[in-house]
Amino acid sequence: MGNNVIAIVSPASIIDPQLVEGAVSTIESLGYRARVMPHVLGHSGSYSGNSEQRFEDLSVALLDPEVKAVLCSRGGYGCVHLLEKLDTLLGSGNCEQKWLIGFSDVTALHALCAKHGWPSVHSSMVKQLSLGPDTEPCRRLFEIIEGKDQQYEWHNTCGVLNRSGEMNGRLVGGNLAVLDGLAGTRFYTPRQGDILFVEDVAEPIYKIERMFYRMKLSGLLENLGGLIVGRFTEYKPDRNYATMEAMIRDMVDGTGYPVVFDAPIGHIGALNMPLIHAGHFSAGVTPTVTVGHNTIYR
Repeated sequence: MGNNVIAIVSPASIIDPQLVEGAVSTIESLGYRARVMPHVLGHSGSYSGNSEQRFEDLSVALLDPEVKAVLCSRGGYGCVHLLEKLDTLLGSGNCEQKWLIGFSDVTALHALCAKHGWPSVHSSMVKQLSLGPDTEPCRRLFEIIEGKDQQYEWHNTCGVLNRSGEMNGRLVGGNLAVLDGLAGTRFYTPRQGDILFVEDVAEPIYKIERMFYRMKLSGLLENLGGLIVGRFTEYKPDRNYATMEAMIRDMVDGTGYPVVFDAPIGHIGALNMPLIHAGHFSAGVTPTVTVGHNTIYR
C-alpha cells in the first residue's frame, strides 16, 4: 500500500471525538488511510493521556514506514512534556522523515523537528479538516503533503506598517508564547538570517512586548532575515498601544529586514493557512501588499 497513512495523535489536550471523526472522513475522501492512534480520545486530567501514553502514540507513528504524515489533533498545553524523549528518538537515526502537522502548542514539536533538520507543517488540525476537503487550508495542506510548492498572495489591513524588501531564508516560528518558553533550551535553535513568523491568542500587548524584548536583548531580533506577523487575536488595546501590530512595529524599529503584517496565520479558524516550517521561504513585501512570491520549497 506504500506510505499513504495519515496518523492522528493527541500530543497535548483532550479532543472532541466528533472532530476526529470528521477529520478521518476528510482524509479518507482524499485517498489516504487514516489511523487514529490508541490514546487520541483518552483522558488524563486535561490531557489526552499521561506523558508516556502520548509519547508512545507519537513515537509509534513516527517509526511506522506506512505513515506519510502525523496530524496532531489539537494544541493546548502539553507538547513540552514529550520533548526530551522525542529529541532522543529523532536523533537515533531510526525515524524516516515525515510530515508533522499542527500549530499553537505544537510549535514546540516544530522547533524540535527543525533542530533535527526536519521540515514540518504549521497548519490547522482536525477541527479544520472536519469541515471537509474543499476549504482552501485543507486543499493547500494536502498539496504540501504531496510535495507541491505553495504560493500565497494576501492583501492586508496593516499594509501601511509593512516594510518593503525581499526575504529569502529558512522559515521558522509559530506561537510566540511557546517559543518564548523554549528560549535558551536545546530544543529551540534559531539561526542568523532566519525568517521568523509569529502568532498568538489571548495574550495582552505588554506580555507580547516582553517576549519581543527578550528576543531583542538576546540578539535574535536584530539578526533575522525577515519577520512575518500573523494574527494576534482575543486581546484588548491598552494605554500604550491600540493594536499589537503598532507595538511590534516599534519593537523592530531600527532593524533593516522586511516586515509584513496581517499574514493569514494563527488562531483564525478557517483562514489559517499552512506553512512549511524549517523550509526555504522567499517573499516580496511592499508597503501595502504581500506579493505572491511566498514560495516554500520542500
